[in-house]
Amino acid sequence: MKASDLVIFLLFFLSFTISVQSQPSPDATAMQALKDSLRNPTILGWSDPDPCQWSHVKCSQNKRVTHIQISNQNLSGSLPLDLRNLSSLTVLEVADNQLSGPIPSLSGLSSLQELAFDKNNFSYMPPDFFKGLESLQSISLDYNPLSSWEIPASLKDAMGLRSFSANQAGLSGTIPDFLGGDTFPGLIHLHLAINNLEGQIPWSFSKSSIQTLWLNGQASNTKLNGSLSVLQNMTSLTQLWLHRNLFTGPLANFSRLSSLEDLELRDNTLTGIVPRSLINLPKLNTVSLTNNLLQGPTPKFNISKIKVDMRTGSNSFCSDDPGVPCDGQVNILLSVAESMGYPMVFSESWKGNNAFLRR
Repeated sequence: MKASDLVIFLLFFLSFTISVQSQPSPDATAMQALKDSLRNPTILGWSDPDPCQWSHVKCSQNKRVTHIQISNQNLSGSLPLDLRNLSSLTVLEVADNQLSGPIPSLSGLSSLQELAFDKNNFSYMPPDFFKGLESLQSISLDYNPLSSWEIPASLKDAMGLRSFSANQAGLSGTIPDFLGGDTFPGLIHLHLAINNLEGQIPWSFSKSSIQTLWLNGQASNTKLNGSLSVLQNMTSLTQLWLHRNLFTGPLANFSRLSSLEDLELRDNTLTGIVPRSLINLPKLNTVSLTNNLLQGPTPKFNISKIKVDMRTGSNSFCSDDPGVPCDGQVNILLSVAESMGYPMVFSESWKGNNAFLRR
């Protein structure tokens, strides 16, 4: 290229760049709607007519809004439906404010990757919210007084989802099968604590890669219930919180859960003997078994490295002394109970180290 041609090219590129920078953002209307929906936008200092110059906002080279990050700004007001017109938006973070009203549908925003709505006063979750959110990786809805809603089938559009958190967010119904299995191969954090969920942990979870699973503290009459046998195949688990539910039957075989560090099972109706596969987990540092109907000898954990919540008298162990074996005749009775799946009625009516005494 001749020197004169290079000069002409550079001048053209410079004039084009200046022209683009001087043009208003195509997203100015939607961003103005966001500003108008806030009761106190002056906190953010959004005075420039170009939203690409606003604090907590990022734009692409062609001036499309890609990031809105206004968490923890003491904002009140609501979010407008116009947000669904931000076709290049990848990150929307409005957490830890006092925003209220419905969460607007963002269906069709195929570039969205991260959403944070937690710790606000949102009241409604639209059923079509997840439609077309094919790039979504994480969403947090924690601690919002949302009216009763169920996890919609449209969530399956977000096949790249890695983190779904909706603690104390008005969820009801059952945990859908599609949250396990092959639908979300990258899902590693599933936090659905303190809601109104009921039913069992889907068997499809045995194929999941979930690392942290929070299902504790359901408030529905039946809570989460049923067997824990699915856990024995959830080999990626590092943290499992199932406390304050109505899970029944014996504990799972934990031998394949070598990465498990934190296990919370207190306040259920679990029966049977605590397996050695749990006691010997190599990375376990916290375990809670209080207020169940567990039987057999009180398990002896390595308390020098494991924090244990297993209050005396809160289960149906044959002795309150960890590691002390049960009487031989008691073991015979426990073998009979094992053959019947450790029925709850047996654990409720019998306790102690004497096979002939009932409580």
